Amino acid sequence: MAFGNAALYALHPKSVLRYHHDIGRLPNIAYPKRYSERMFWRRLIDHNPQFVVFSDKLATKDYCRRICPDLLLPPTLWTGNDADAIPDELLRGDVFVKTNHGYNFNYPIRGGSVDRVELKKKTDTWLKSVHGVETGQWAYSMVEPTLFVEEAIGDADHDLLDFNIRAGNGKAILGSVIGHNKRPNSWTTYLDLDGNPTAGASSKEGDGPKPLPEGIEIQPAYQVALQHTGKLSVGVDYARFDFMWNGTSLYGGEITIYPAGGTSEIKNPSVHSAIVDGWDLKCSHFLRTSHSGVAQIYADALKRLL
Repeated sequence: MAFGNAALYALHPKSVLRYHHDIGRLPNIAYPKRYSERMFWRRLIDHNPQFVVFSDKLATKDYCRRICPDLLLPPTLWTGNDADAIPDELLRGDVFVKTNHGYNFNYPIRGGSVDRVELKKKTDTWLKSVHGVETGQWAYSMVEPTLFVEEAIGDADHDLLDFNIRAGNGKAILGSVIGHNKRPNSWTTYLDLDGNPTAGASSKEGDGPKPLPEGIEIQPAYQVALQHTGKLSVGVDYARFDFMWNGTSLYGGEITIYPAGGTSEIKNPSVHSAIVDGWDLKCSHFLRTSHSGVAQIYADALKRLL
């Protein structure tokens, strides 16, 4: 695979240098063994059309409805391309104004308190952006930006918990629960498939698992999320499946194909081994698709190595 790496380095010099800066070594792209290398391979080579669906928040909802019709989803109240066209009555309660095509594009409204001038300015900027280009997150760049209003199903400052479940082709690998997500007092506990606290991605070898905060009860909601993940992940070589639990109901969230932007490494050896073992590249779109010429020669060689 040395020739393959040399060719890919020549074709993507900026991306390779960025990987070296972020991870601290050159990647083995042609025969990706480590988690970060597989993410890099996905960004450069495995252009699965389904990843465009998963990178589109609205299309992901449609996918979840089709695969898991019994899974609740946060109601979409309006879609469009101009915040000034959002009816006033939709902004009088607790809602989020979001775009479908990127990370962290959301504007929370609580109790109808909204500055529509600020909202217009912010959402216009979002709609003009193309997410993922600098980091090579190809699928995001293929999503047509759309604005939407989504009903709030909880409050991250109070009761809302996020479940993130890593899975490959119908099998869950590792979970985590996040409280006060994206808030200064955010906390995360990694979970095994029985819902017990376990080692996290950045845990040092030998460190004990981080316990759940006192009074936090995640069962049986976590087990239901695992069941939905098993269905949603069939045919997907690897992704992170996100859910939200407000203490009463479980809701489907996003399907994340480039966790942490696809630019980080899993430092804990046992967690790394579990995820790499559960991520079968032979199930990837690239290796399940017929190619011609050099691409097919490379695909055949990689399948033999795997």
